[in-house]
Amino acid sequence: MMVQSEHLKAYINMEQKLDHKLDHSEMMLGIIRQHDFLLELIGNKSFIYVDMPVYGNIGDLLIMQGTLKFFENNNLVPRIVAPIFAFDVGWIQPDEVVVFQGGGNFGDLYAGMQPLREKVAQEKQHNRIIILPQTIHFSSAEAMAKSVTIFQQHNDVHLCVRDENSYQLAKQFTKQAYLAPDMAHHLFPIKSSPPQPKTTLLLSRTDDEKAVTKLENTPYTTVTDWPELIGKREKNFRRFYLAIRLFYRTGLGSLGNRIFAKLWPAYASTLIQDAIELFDRHEYIVTDRLHGHILASLMSKPHTVMDNSYGKNSGYFKVWTGRSDIVTLDNK
Repeated sequence: MMVQSEHLKAYINMEQKLDHKLDHSEMMLGIIRQHDFLLELIGNKSFIYVDMPVYGNIGDLLIMQGTLKFFENNNLVPRIVAPIFAFDVGWIQPDEVVVFQGGGNFGDLYAGMQPLREKVAQEKQHNRIIILPQTIHFSSAEAMAKSVTIFQQHNDVHLCVRDENSYQLAKQFTKQAYLAPDMAHHLFPIKSSPPQPKTTLLLSRTDDEKAVTKLENTPYTTVTDWPELIGKREKNFRRFYLAIRLFYRTGLGSLGNRIFAKLWPAYASTLIQDAIELFDRHEYIVTDRLHGHILASLMSKPHTVMDNSYGKNSGYFKVWTGRSDIVTLDNK
């Protein structure tokens, strides 16, 4: 059985004392190396990449683009790239590796993603399954127990998670659990232009993961969230969704995958660019979005991280980014 990279042990040991800050670039390059073990897991086998996010969540798009960059940098070419709504489990070939997109949706908070992972685990017992770095959160103990039972029956599930709490939960699902950072880090560095001085952006959640807003007395220059930022482009990515769905429903799913596996990431980069330009205009960032924190880190922007509703951001900060000399955590 493959053992996770020794880089992780060295990195975790280095990160134990959060009051000892590191050069930000040095920290980010150390994070990127934590995915080396995935190369051994995929090996030289054919693999498919499932759960391409065809919607306007900037965080998930950053994860996708970082994952594709990881593949590109390591000469890995997935045979199929597909969203969950246009993917047929029957497409999985014998001995093929199934690689699922990472994110914050391993659990019952968001509908759609978990059932497909469970379906593949049930129906493809002889295929290796790799779930890229996730945060695990179940609001229902019953739903979690059901999911644990399904995954425990598969002997080759490799579940990567982004924080210590998720790691403790992951070990209930499979013996092959790994602590690993978010895939979006492979986009580092993103070049940043000189910002307008004394400007502060608050990127704050408006969804179910929102916690109580902190730092109320900070004079924010701009207050927004991902849905507001991408609102002007919503019709366009809705067209992508409908087009991919149409190809799939008319029996042309394989052709649609070949077409849209190139077109959608290209368009998604324009959504990400909107976020980059927003961050670029501000000298300082405050956010309760994990990928607001990660994007600011990719751009080497000084920023403060607030928590979401269930501790996802502070958990990530404590393991991976807490030693950066440009990042602080507000967890009051």
